[in-house]
Parts: sequence; structure tokens; C-alpha cells
Amino acid sequence: MKCENCEKRDAIVHLTEIRDGVKHEMHLCEQCAAAKGLPAGKMSFPIADLLAGIAVSGVAVKSSKKARETVCPACGITLAEFQTSGRFGCAEDYVAFQDEVVPLIEKIHDASQHIGKTPAQSGNRATDDGEIRRLQAELKKAVQREDYEKAAEIRDAIRKLESGASGDRGQAGEK
Repeated sequence: MKCENCEKRDAIVHLTEIRDGVKHEMHLCEQCAAAKGLPAGKMSFPIADLLAGIAVSGVAVKSSKKARETVCPACGITLAEFQTSGRFGCAEDYVAFQDEVVPLIEKIHDASQHIGKTPAQSGNRATDDGEIRRLQAELKKAVQREDYEKAAEIRDAIRKLESGASGDRGQAGEK
């Protein structure tokens, strides 16, 4: 694609802006972008900076003094240090800061549990767990729509999967 400004060089800077609900795109070469005061070349945006920015802005993390002073017993990091760096000190931080961080994770990912592909060796258990989570979401939607007949069917399907899943887990432990 050629630069929209000079129409000579290849465009390497691609900007998209939404103004009044209308999408506007601009494609510029490095020189034209620099002349307009735009950064050219590769720009990096580390995920830690994004998380720190969200945490500091208070989008989802509680900002009470008590919450900010919470300390992980395993590594000693405070919630305030996480908010500054955007990085945890250890895996135990997810437990230590659970009340403050789960809303942040849900805000970013729209969920707090992994939903997606699972390792083949996890077997049917992971598949059943995923199906149960999917059905629970469907059940919630059916109740919101006041489609109680459908909700009852989904509830029964969840119960069937849960009873089968608990049976599978018991058998796995006996082997």
C-alpha cells in the first residue's frame, strides 16, 4: 500500500481513528509520518505497562488503604507495588490479592477462568468442566430472558454432567 500523503513510498504507519462513530484510516510512509509528528517504525507496548496503567487508574482494583497495604506472605510484594509495576512477584500473589485482582482480570478478559483449548492428556474431565461452564452461562442467559423451560433443560444437563464428572474423578483416583 502506498503512502496516502506522498503516494511514492510504501506506507508503514497505519492509524485508525473513530470520530463521531465514523472510522477514519490513514496510511503513511515513515517520512510523512515523521513530518506530521507521528512515531514511525515499530512501536512496542509491553503488557506489563498496560496492566500497570489499568491497575493504577483504578478501573477494577480497590483503592482503599487496607487493600493497597495487603502483602503477599510468599514473596512480600504489596498491591501498591503490583499497581506500579504491573507484575506479580510469585504465583501466590493471585491468592493474596484475589479480591482486588479478580475484577481486573475479568475486566481485561471478560472471564476469570480459562476458556479455550485444553491439553489432550487432560481427558474428558477438562472437556466436561468446559461444557459445564458454557452451560452455566447459557442458563444465566435463559433466566435473564425468562425462558424458564429452556433454563430447566439446561439445569438438568448441568446436573447430568456434574454427576458424570464426579463419578469419573472418583474412578480416576481409584486407579
